[in-house]
Amino acid sequence: MLTTDQWNKIDRKYGMLMHKISHQISGDTATASFDDNLQDIRLAAMEAVMGFEKQNDGANGTFDEFWESKGFDKYIKTCMWTKKNNKGAKITKKSPILKGTVSTDKEEVLEIEADSGDADAAILLEEISYLLTPMQQKIVEMVTQDPTLVKPNGRINIKRVSEELILSWFETDRHIKALSQIMGNEF
Repeated sequence: MLTTDQWNKIDRKYGMLMHKISHQISGDTATASFDDNLQDIRLAAMEAVMGFEKQNDGANGTFDEFWESKGFDKYIKTCMWTKKNNKGAKITKKSPILKGTVSTDKEEVLEIEADSGDADAAILLEEISYLLTPMQQKIVEMVTQDPTLVKPNGRINIKRVSEELILSWFETDRHIKALSQIMGNEF
């Protein structure tokens, strides 16, 4: 079992990678929401620690002995990526069955009450706030509160965002591209 200090070490070192991997598991939110994906990747990391300790009848030693070793670094990353690939394969296999079961009608998205948008923005910002600049946080809040800032093709309307922020188009585009890299999505 991991202690809080051990988990904090793992989260500090591999937390951004876990978020990136979680964003790369695709599918609709009913089968692969970001939160579920992140939880699965975190569990895979915890299981990797226990598995590495048990390997070769405990020859790797305890967590404190193998922490920061190259072998453990490779092992935990392999476990997390393998979890992502296995989950993705299962989603792909079920895709024909689930296709069309979740509505993606744009009007439904636009009818969401403003209060629920605030809660969604708060959850999203809480998850990634330590990665974002204040301007990037403001852009995320704007888009979650006003879904019309997202074009039908899924990209953010840079012109409208820049006008609301009173920034140049180029500066706004730079912030959105940085956000895109952090979140692992193309905006």
